[in-house]
Amino acid sequence: MFKPMFIPPRESAAVQWIVGRTLPFLAHTVSNIRDVQLGEEDLVRLRELGPHRAILTPNHPTGHDPLVMFWVSRLLGQPFNYLAAREIMDGAKGWLLNRLGAYSVIRGVPDREALRTTRRLLAGLDRKVVIFPEGEIYEHNDTLLAFQSGVPQIGFWALEDLEKAGLDPRLPIVPLAIKYRCIDSPRLAIDNSLTALEKALDLPAPSRMPAYGRLLRVGDRVLSSLERDEGLKAAEGEELSARINRVKTHMLERVGQRIGAAPDLRQSPADQLHLLFHELKQWVGMLGDDFSDYDERLYRRKMEVAAPLFHDLTRLQNFIAITGDYVAAEATAERFLDVLGRLEKEVLGEVRYHVAREALVRVGAPIRLEERYPDYRKDKRRVVTSVTQEMEASIRALLQQLSKDATPIALEA
Repeated sequence: MFKPMFIPPRESAAVQWIVGRTLPFLAHTVSNIRDVQLGEEDLVRLRELGPHRAILTPNHPTGHDPLVMFWVSRLLGQPFNYLAAREIMDGAKGWLLNRLGAYSVIRGVPDREALRTTRRLLAGLDRKVVIFPEGEIYEHNDTLLAFQSGVPQIGFWALEDLEKAGLDPRLPIVPLAIKYRCIDSPRLAIDNSLTALEKALDLPAPSRMPAYGRLLRVGDRVLSSLERDEGLKAAEGEELSARINRVKTHMLERVGQRIGAAPDLRQSPADQLHLLFHELKQWVGMLGDDFSDYDERLYRRKMEVAAPLFHDLTRLQNFIAITGDYVAAEATAERFLDVLGRLEKEVLGEVRYHVAREALVRVGAPIRLEERYPDYRKDKRRVVTSVTQEMEASIRALLQQLSKDATPIALEA
């Protein structure tokens, strides 16, 4: 249980000024990000919005994305607010994010305070709000999770608030793509990471084995351990991708059965996992403002059941990013590091590799919700779904454009 359940934005002009002045040093120290590249056309597209309300919707490949968006805010010369998961709003990091304009949301449940605050920021205070429509960090540098429809729905609700207040109902949703690129050679970091993983897994030191072969060997050992934990056995000679998919399906079905939720097998394993996280959070629910001792006991019992299931899903998330051909299909240093980071989290408990990077940011054409508003009033679900799909397609296209800027890597080296 979170205490407090909701953390409102508490912007501090002094903190924002200090962080703005020291941002390159802070990004380098905390995230190994040396620069944020925002093209002139992209900056112009943001400036054309003026100082007025907008929902900015970037993809969410890493936990450092809010820092990148604060850098964009600094380049634009306008403050943003940020909808952030409640679990990252504690401690020193949470205190800092809160003073930079972040406020909390408990993901997967109807967080009324977060919704109320977002509508107030947009309709009442004419602010720009950053919302990550994937809802989870995916750790893929150039692919996406399915977008949640909550972002355009919040936008249309804000238009209703503006209309009731007699104000001009204008609100654009602005898709943004964030992609990280290595700016130093990743070879030493890759070798050190593989060596640490091999040592932790008691794998013998390789003899003239290429880095990709070592990666597959580490992945095979970790997958074998997970198969053993799940009571599964691989067929002799079975391909890695087939084994990974079977483990994913088994774990998703097991967790789903525990809470009475059936994964949609038509979706990708990544999207199934994403939705099952939300199903589990909704199953747990949240305490209202006025709860009894009995309500709290029931809540705690559900949390005791849910805790190991959350652990299993988090562990599985480390494998969702690993498919048998993810690196081979597009041999880049960034994809290689995606997989290494997931393996490090599973085996070592945290991502340990350090590679200097820069963030590339591209801005898509704004989606003007006020132009869709008449249709929304006739068929809300259809229009919300349509806007969600348009947001996702826009960011996917931007990421595809950025793929040419990735760092090639030789798998046999």
